[in-house]
Amino acid sequence: MMNKLFRGFLMITLIGVLAGGCKTDSGDSGDSGGKKRQQQGVMPSVTGKTGELVVVMDTSKFNGKTGLPVKQSLSAVFKGLPQAEPIFDLVNIPHRALDKGFRTHRNVLRVDVDKKYTEPKFAVKKNVFASPQTFVEAQAPSDSALKRLFENSGDDVAQRFVEGEWNRYINLYRGMRKQGVMDHVKNKFGVSMVIPKGYSLDKDTTHFSWIAKEAPRYTQAFLVYKFPYSGEETFTPGYLAQMRNRFTRRFVPGPSPNSYMTIETSVTPHFEEKVVNGHTVYEFRSLWKVQNDFMGGPFVSYSVFDESTGNVVTVDGFVYAPRFDKRNYVRQVEAILQTLELAR
Repeated sequence: MMNKLFRGFLMITLIGVLAGGCKTDSGDSGDSGGKKRQQQGVMPSVTGKTGELVVVMDTSKFNGKTGLPVKQSLSAVFKGLPQAEPIFDLVNIPHRALDKGFRTHRNVLRVDVDKKYTEPKFAVKKNVFASPQTFVEAQAPSDSALKRLFENSGDDVAQRFVEGEWNRYINLYRGMRKQGVMDHVKNKFGVSMVIPKGYSLDKDTTHFSWIAKEAPRYTQAFLVYKFPYSGEETFTPGYLAQMRNRFTRRFVPGPSPNSYMTIETSVTPHFEEKVVNGHTVYEFRSLWKVQNDFMGGPFVSYSVFDESTGNVVTVDGFVYAPRFDKRNYVRQVEAILQTLELAR
């Protein structure tokens, strides 16, 4: 029988298709109309494309030296993709255009350089003109101060916008849960995560499950597996790569004889320790390929130690979308990973 990964390939082929300097707040951002709408409890839904960010800034400054640190922070390269894609697609508009159809955009950065400010700062706000909206104000007394502000805290602001994108997906997915698959993961691996409708359990064997969503243009899937904790070396890129390859070679075959999923070794993986839902997790992201065949794409995994069992549980999300940009597909996978928790 043709394996699921190859069926996804055929389907696609046939179709052809912030830390320091930041303050979080909620309010009208100086707009009386926005305040009035909030007082009345009327909040329109956000507009704009996923992955898009509106930068309200004088066009000449945006396209000049002043705008360079803004672009470097908010359109930096998304890590772990086979081709370079920015973390956000920036849309620059002048201040006067904010009220002309852009104020309800999902992601808005308003840049204001004026001598009235005594120091540069960011103000992060939620749901100023629409919901769920991330609205950030960057205020600075001079162009040089704005440059320092973004150099020091621009990455933190970018992360706030990323988290806003994750949360929109998570809120959507919570309303369309695939409860049977979620229960399977919880009972078998001792972790809970939000898995939306569209995903199905494609393979289940000892210490390993494969959960996938097949669409005409892409495949998104999660490989969930567990293995014993073996000391400090466990949470290192080399060891996690070794364990991933061990499971995928055995359980994720490719379409050709003697083909199987493995990690692409020609690129440097990204590894990070972080806290998700109160748990220390180890993020590992890179590219996968099918050995002895021509399939490949990005993956990102979260690994967590379950002290009650002595096991490490890894939830590994990967994307297959040949001929299409992959950023938004990976961000959807990241959003699901952000719901990962040890089941109590």
